[in-house]
Amino acid sequence: MTDSSIGFSKYEEIGSEQRKQTAEKEIVEWGRDADKYREYRRLWDKAANENYLPSNPLHVDIELSSACNLRCKMCNHGISTMTDVGFMDDRLALRLIDECALLGVCSIKFNWRGEVTLNGFLPEAVKHAKSKGILEVQINTNGLPPKKDILIQCAENNIDRIIFSVDGFSKETYENVRIGGDYDKLLGNIHELIAWRKEKKAGKPLIRVQMVRTQSNAFEVTDFIAYWHGLVDDVRISDVTDRGQGNEMSVGDQDAVGRRRCTQPFQRLVIARDGRVSPCCADWNQRYVVGDANSTSLAEIWSNDRIGFMRCIQNNNEHDKIEICTHCPVKESYVWKRRK
Repeated sequence: MTDSSIGFSKYEEIGSEQRKQTAEKEIVEWGRDADKYREYRRLWDKAANENYLPSNPLHVDIELSSACNLRCKMCNHGISTMTDVGFMDDRLALRLIDECALLGVCSIKFNWRGEVTLNGFLPEAVKHAKSKGILEVQINTNGLPPKKDILIQCAENNIDRIIFSVDGFSKETYENVRIGGDYDKLLGNIHELIAWRKEKKAGKPLIRVQMVRTQSNAFEVTDFIAYWHGLVDDVRISDVTDRGQGNEMSVGDQDAVGRRRCTQPFQRLVIARDGRVSPCCADWNQRYVVGDANSTSLAEIWSNDRIGFMRCIQNNNEHDKIEICTHCPVKESYVWKRRK
C-alpha cells in the first residue's frame, strides 16, 4: 500500500477551503443548539481520523424512497441497476426515527438511492424527527418534486438542510446529464425556497447546491460557483464516482495511488426502504447487509460482528477481504495524487 504522505491523502475537491468557512458559519444557525452541533461535528471528525468508535451511529440515512423520476447518467437509476423500487412503510419510518432519538443519533437524512420528494410522507417524517429532538434533519433532492409545495412544507416543519443536485450551469448541459430534468423548473423551485426563507426571515433550512463534476460539465464549474455563491449557504463541487457506469465520465486530474481507512462504518448506518441495513452509502445493491431493522434494533446492528468485521478490515487496510470495499467508489477510502 502507498503511504498517505505521498502526494496528498485526501481527494482535493474544488472549493475545499471555502467549505470549511461555510461550515463554521452554518453552526450559528443552530442557535441554542450550536454547541451540540459543534460537538457532533467534532465527533464526526474524530471517528474519521482517529481510532474512535462512537457508542451509537452519529448519522443515519433513512431511505423513504428508492424510486426516482430522473435517469441521470452517473446514477444507478440511469444505468438501470435499480430494479426493485418503492417507498418505505410510514410506520417503519416513524419507528426508526424514534429509535434514532433514543440512541442519541445527531443527524438523519431521509434518502439514499432515490428521490425522497416522491414520497408524500416526507414532511410528516421531518416534523416527527424534529419533535423527537433530532439535531440535524436533512434531505438530498433533484429539486423536481411532483408536488411542488412539498419542499415548502418541509421548511415549515423545520427541516435543517435541503441539498439540491444541480449538475450544470446551462440548460443544455444540465438536461444532458440529468435525463428527464427540467432546468428552468428546477431553478424556479430553488428560488422559491430562497424567497420563502427571506420572507420568513428564517436562517433555515440551510440551502446547498452541488454539482457532480464530469467531463461533460467541468467547463461550467466557474460560472456555476459564481452564480450560486451568495444566493445559497453552500456551493459544492464533487467529482463523479463509478457506480457501475465505468470511469469514462471522470475528469481524471487526480489518481488513486493507495487505500486508506474508510470513515463510513465508524460514523453511520444506512437503512434501505425495506429495512435492510448497510454500513455505508456506497453499497447501492446491498451486497453487505449488516442487519434488518424490521427485526433487530439499531443498537444491536451498530455493535454486531458483521459490521465489526468491516471496521476491522478497514483499520488493518485489508480492503480486499470484502468485495464492496475492494471496489469501493468512496473517494475517502483512497490515497490520492494530483496528476501533473
